[in-house]
Amino acid sequence: MTAKNTTALMGLVALCLLISACGRAASRDVVAARLSEDEKHRLYAAALAASESPVDSEIFKRVCRQIEIFDAAGKPNEGYMQFVSAHVEWATRSQTEQFRSQINTPEKARQYINQRLAG
Repeated sequence: MTAKNTTALMGLVALCLLISACGRAASRDVVAARLSEDEKHRLYAAALAASESPVDSEIFKRVCRQIEIFDAAGKPNEGYMQFVSAHVEWATRSQTEQFRSQINTPEKARQYINQRLAG
């Protein structure tokens, strides 16, 4: 293999990696864009209900990344506190009582999350 072929191959590999990374980010952005604010709060509520210690759970981090309140490293971003403040208000509305009964076990909460974020 010549140096020219090696350079072309390296360029192709780099392009494939870039396209792959963009595809994952675009997929996450599409999911977040299609979620209403109510749906984001429902997912967050389900993520809180899915585990005894939700903040440490992978499903909580996954939901938070999908609704764009955690960065790629799984840490709260600049929108986190604003969202949590809005979530407290959302959770106290009487309309949320029926939803909370739908996710009243960790299993039901995980199932809700997996159904909404599949695809």
